[in-house]
Amino acid sequence: MSKEVSTSDFREGMIARRLKGVKMILLVLSGKGGVGKSVVSAALAAILAKTGLAIGLLDADIYGPSSALLFGAHARPTEGEDGLSPPIVRGVKIMSVDLYAPGKPVPVTGTGSRDVIREMLALTSWGGLDYLIIDMPPATADIAMLFTSLRKKNLAAFVVTTPDKLSLAVAHRVMELLHSGKVPIAGVLGNMYRSHHVGSSTHDEDPQMLAAEFKAVFLGKLPYDAKVLSAVGKSNIEDLLRTRFGEALQQSVKAHVKL
Repeated sequence: MSKEVSTSDFREGMIARRLKGVKMILLVLSGKGGVGKSVVSAALAAILAKTGLAIGLLDADIYGPSSALLFGAHARPTEGEDGLSPPIVRGVKIMSVDLYAPGKPVPVTGTGSRDVIREMLALTSWGGLDYLIIDMPPATADIAMLFTSLRKKNLAAFVVTTPDKLSLAVAHRVMELLHSGKVPIAGVLGNMYRSHHVGSSTHDEDPQMLAAEFKAVFLGKLPYDAKVLSAVGKSNIEDLLRTRFGEALQQSVKAHVKL
């Protein structure tokens, strides 16, 4: 009697084939919503693409996808013989559930959310990429564990946190999860620094201490910038990069990312 191959096994083989041409997969996590993780993911993708690298951006936050909005992407992925080809905006290949049902909710459970991500990974034809950036959902469990189990080689993580005790506590849990899953932590990025944080040991040093605890690189401090909201509203990633936030992130990338 022949052994049946499960749907999950089939998709895992497809996913491995899709990711074969990806040199590095970078998970961008925070564990907590509201710290600017999605904005960092999108801006990081745009910055890397401007250097001439081949970049893909997968929005894994299916309950609150924002990558398509941030880039002003509207075209649906095109179907071809080798799967779905993501639309390309500013040199970035973008895949998101929001490209199929803009602004619509995705009424699925935790198990269903993993299946949606698996389907996107199995069907998306990324081609050759230098970096595939994954904008992770806020939760620390289901989808994060899915990615950490799929591929250990050439997988790393950026952790985004704001300089407050609550965000840092959640970021610590995320880093514990990554450490237990043996996922390299490429760095910790502090976001939304206000002027009163500067020089304050209570707030200002904590993200650096968190990075040091896990022997990760502290990628720097990004300022709180009200202009980010207006830039996002225009759905133009270039406007975002021209803010103080965008300029600070570009400096961080130049200093810490091997290009």
